[in-house]
Amino acid sequence: MTVYFKLILILAIIISMMKLKISMGISLIFSSLIIGFLFFESFVEIPLAFISSVTSYATVKTVLIVYGVLLLSHVMKERQVDRMIGGLTRIFRNIKYAIIIPPMLLGLLPMPGGAMLPAAIIDSLGTPLKLSPEMKTYINYWFRHIWEYFWPLYPGLILTASIVRLPIKSIMIHQFYLTILAFVIGLTVISFIKEKALNEGQRDARSGIISLARSIFPIVVMIVLIMATPLSEEIVVLGVTVLYLALTKMTLKKKLLSFFKSFSADSILLIIGVMIFKDFLIHSKALDFLANGMDGRALSVYALLVLMPFTMGLLTGINQAYVGIALPIAVPLIVSAGGVDFARLTLFYASGFAGVLLSPVHLCLSLTKEYYKANWGPIYRILAPSVIPILLLPILADLIF
Repeated sequence: MTVYFKLILILAIIISMMKLKISMGISLIFSSLIIGFLFFESFVEIPLAFISSVTSYATVKTVLIVYGVLLLSHVMKERQVDRMIGGLTRIFRNIKYAIIIPPMLLGLLPMPGGAMLPAAIIDSLGTPLKLSPEMKTYINYWFRHIWEYFWPLYPGLILTASIVRLPIKSIMIHQFYLTILAFVIGLTVISFIKEKALNEGQRDARSGIISLARSIFPIVVMIVLIMATPLSEEIVVLGVTVLYLALTKMTLKKKLLSFFKSFSADSILLIIGVMIFKDFLIHSKALDFLANGMDGRALSVYALLVLMPFTMGLLTGINQAYVGIALPIAVPLIVSAGGVDFARLTLFYASGFAGVLLSPVHLCLSLTKEYYKANWGPIYRILAPSVIPILLLPILADLIF
């Protein structure tokens, strides 16, 4: 059984379990075990890899961050969502344009499961618009990720700059148009939503901005501490959240209950499933086999610049994975004595990220889907057409330039 067939089989298992509406966390753990049976040299490696993944710092850190975000979202939903909505109503005339601001603002902060931060706000703003769970999922997910093509804080971009030995600023300049494209695509999708006026009275942008800033103050504090101090993300998220809860005016009983009400077994299981799947895939060397197989055959340039990163992005749902594994192989096609071919570099990055955006193991997508209790089919009917231009435009740019 070839590596390619095995990977297709694993994807088929995940998709089949998704269609059966089996928990995504359970589906990924089961698929990870299949990876172990198909790729590991000894069955003894399976429990060892499982324990190693579950107890790894990366897994524990991600669980703590997401739990902290869920706790903050729960408290903010009770205390700050109304204030944020009030601020947005005084700035914007229409809900469908106000609703994209929270995920865009919070998308500037790279964080595992960070899409959960604006989820409660979008849920509240989306109710008057009668948005489906799938459209709420799309808005929260899509507008959070419009920055990843050029924002210098994202690890995938940092790693890309390191591998091709370029100042990150030069990559930002050449890939910024993809952020504009993603924003336009998102606006096009929400333009079909029936308009709903927010404020029938007089607008007051100044007071609206102040109210908005006050409502997201704990999140702003998180961003500042993560960017300006050596504190780890999980310490910042949990520390700020617990402090915010302690200072919030509510009874002690209600504060204690918040710790339990914000806990989501499905979300925690999903995180563990994603981390196990990623670690098993890396341990199996399946992606290395895939990359080496492509490198060793007379495949077209576009197979290396499009198919390889897209497949790795789809399988892992992580930018660093396709960049770290596939980019070193594709470098000879991108970098030459004449310099860097930015059209090809952008094509590579956009192709991989298109796979990441469509990946069911992408933590932000899976967590948001679980939060809104959405269904996969309708999500992909909105998401897939949005991703296609992100993939096609860089191909056209490479052909033309």
